[in-house]
Amino acid sequence: MSTPKQLAARVDANLARDLRTLAPTGLTPSEIVKRAVAQFAEIYQVAVENRVARPGEIPTLIAYRYQLPPLPQPPRVGEIKLPRLKHLKG
Repeated sequence: MSTPKQLAARVDANLARDLRTLAPTGLTPSEIVKRAVAQFAEIYQVAVENRVARPGEIPTLIAYRYQLPPLPQPPRVGEIKLPRLKHLKG
């Protein structure tokens, strides 16, 4: 399969709903679709490599884990008092 330079997809009610759901992320519809395709490709590739699915078979994702970016922390001000460690004699 040759790689197309541009794709077109009909925006039906389901895709429109999904795009609205992801709108608060700040991504454009094009970026949302690109990320979704990349994630689907990774799911497929991992399933085939681990022999969960055969090549050409579309696996159904039944579990996942997320990792969110760390939240920005406010700057620390003032003196920080750390507990004193007792020296062990030995």
